[in-house]
Amino acid sequence: MATTQHALWALCLAVGAGCLLTVLSRRLHLPTIVLLLLGGFILGGEGLGLLDSNQLGEFLPMVVSLAVGLILFEGGLTLDIKEFSHTSTVIKRLLTIGVLITWLGSALTAFLIFEITPSFALLMGSLIIVTGPTVIVPLLRRIRVEQKIGSILHWEAVLIDSIGVFIAILCFEWVVEGGGTVALPNFLIRIVSGAGIGFVGGYLIYWFMKHDWVPDNIVNAFALASAMLLFGATELVKPEAGLLAVTIAGLIVGLNKPRQLREVKAFKAEIVDLLIGLLFLLLVARLELQQFIDFFNAGGGWVLFSVILLIRPISIILSAWGTSLNIREKALLSWVAPRGVVAASMASLFALSLQNKGDASGAALLESFVYSIICATVLIQGLSAGIVAKVLRVQRPAPNDWVIIGAHHFGRELARQLIRTDEQDVMLLDTNARNISLARKEGLPALHCDGMEAEKLYEEEQALFGTGYVLALTDNVELNQILMQRWAHELDNEKVFGWIPNDSPTQDHQLTGQSVFGDLSRPAVIGSELLQEESSFDSVRWEAGMTLPSGDWHPLFIRRGKQLKAISQDAALKELAKDGDEVICLRRAEGFLLRALQRGGHLTLECDGIEDLYERLAHVAAKAVEGISETTILQDLSAQGKIFPAFLGHGIAIPHVYCAELNQRICFIAKLPNGLKIPGQDEAIDFVFCLLSPNGDTEGHLATLAEIAKSCRSERRRKQLKTATRIEEVITAVSS
Repeated sequence: MATTQHALWALCLAVGAGCLLTVLSRRLHLPTIVLLLLGGFILGGEGLGLLDSNQLGEFLPMVVSLAVGLILFEGGLTLDIKEFSHTSTVIKRLLTIGVLITWLGSALTAFLIFEITPSFALLMGSLIIVTGPTVIVPLLRRIRVEQKIGSILHWEAVLIDSIGVFIAILCFEWVVEGGGTVALPNFLIRIVSGAGIGFVGGYLIYWFMKHDWVPDNIVNAFALASAMLLFGATELVKPEAGLLAVTIAGLIVGLNKPRQLREVKAFKAEIVDLLIGLLFLLLVARLELQQFIDFFNAGGGWVLFSVILLIRPISIILSAWGTSLNIREKALLSWVAPRGVVAASMASLFALSLQNKGDASGAALLESFVYSIICATVLIQGLSAGIVAKVLRVQRPAPNDWVIIGAHHFGRELARQLIRTDEQDVMLLDTNARNISLARKEGLPALHCDGMEAEKLYEEEQALFGTGYVLALTDNVELNQILMQRWAHELDNEKVFGWIPNDSPTQDHQLTGQSVFGDLSRPAVIGSELLQEESSFDSVRWEAGMTLPSGDWHPLFIRRGKQLKAISQDAALKELAKDGDEVICLRRAEGFLLRALQRGGHLTLECDGIEDLYERLAHVAAKAVEGISETTILQDLSAQGKIFPAFLGHGIAIPHVYCAELNQRICFIAKLPNGLKIPGQDEAIDFVFCLLSPNGDTEGHLATLAEIAKSCRSERRRKQLKTATRIEEVITAVSS
């Protein structure tokens, strides 16, 4: 019973502590592997002795094998072969020539220094081919290298995992069988069974998902269970073949891209984070200091020297031969190649298997070799990469680029105003594929993704590595607030902004981040005005004591050198702007009433009462504008009339409401030949302006009402309006 309790404690401690360390590493923007390595040593036998992996006994290899299988299944899901064809020449060579140089060079070094067989040397070399994205991505974000170098390192890490794992599995299969012609049949059985079951299983998973046999609410569980089933079935057929099966199954599902793939990837990524923490703590806790002492006494230092200072530079030189990379860029690429989670997991899995087969010395050498490479590359290269990049002058300046969440017309036009070649980049994010397509056609950088996935995008999306500021610019105020909260976890509050209208019930002190553009209508309305050329962008060179030109000007950004500062309103502008600053403004043209009339129409109505008038107006509006609810308009008109009767005097009424379905203001003119007697009014109503405005367009709505009142002050103008028989005559009267 005690053994069972200890085993349970070891498993629970590894899961809990691993998850906590993963959270802490994300919060500190450190490679997860660093804290997990330290945590494993501290909690293990060489430290506090709280975590004893050996308590799991014969179940430890099973747990490790299954966890690695699920990690590789997720790796197969995320691998996109199409990306390989679109990558640069350097990346393609690193994934081919570079892989061979790293594999064979490391194997040759191990063979010459240690007394091992050639097959075992090839196995050792295969385990350090991979450079994992879990290590590279936080490193790139911290040292901020130039885009070209960052792209090479990022895609090498993303694409090389499956290649390295495949080679390592093949080498291990050969070592397990002892090599030679006697082992060849069993070797082929492992390869064929793993590949065959993985191929068939992957297509079955895809088929079930494609034909909607799996409800969306359990598709994640289905994918996880299917991967486990494939792994177990393959292990029954031939031990050690399950890893190849799940890798290929994940690759098949990922390449076919079923509708639910995005959700499955997100779920599997969370599971993998949990498994990585579990694995590292269990595996590192069992390592002994003596095996590393023996490794270095046997010449392990020369192995590290060769891998870091000879093999990697040779790989980069040959992969970059004849390309545009200069010597400084090649030098940094030669220095940065940290190994990660996959290398460690595969090494420990193979070591456990070798131990079970009686090869304890081989298992210790394998683990010591791989974990020494991991520690050296992560700690030495990881800690010094920023200094090296600075000395080589290949660092980008501090993050200054903007991300605009909302690729609608307003977002695209704003991005166009902010972008400056080699100074200011702007990336548009949107879940609307059409908006993204339009942005790309217009030559604007855009990603079709969900801005709500802030942590994932910030950690994994290479195009966002230079992000310094985020602007949530959707029509949904509540969504903007949530987006601001999520991105504030990745950036500082001072670097996250969102469109929050001034009449929002949420106060500034309740917001995470900063509200901007509060005096503007919702983005869809501004976008519509820009399309209709009712609004435009303009820039003003600021001078001390000046004010913005007369008219409807809205300051949006202050540009000072290479820095952009979003501003909320004119009052903030006077406090922030300095001599020589460029103030980027939105200028909304005057003539709100004129444009609203051009979209409306002229009516002649016979009404029995005010409610009858509202019914007729609601009917006309619903008929004229697709998508408007007649019932809703009628209810809103009636409610508005009860709260604040819209009677201007002189027989003129101005019923007016907001409408969620509208993106443009519209105004109908109605003549009442017989007049409509209203209690409390001296004159019967004989002329009506019916104004409908989009939700959130408070300023445009009030400006239009003001223009109506101004147009009706003159008795001559009122006579012109009331005698008009067509909308064109009304427009002429208003314009005169």
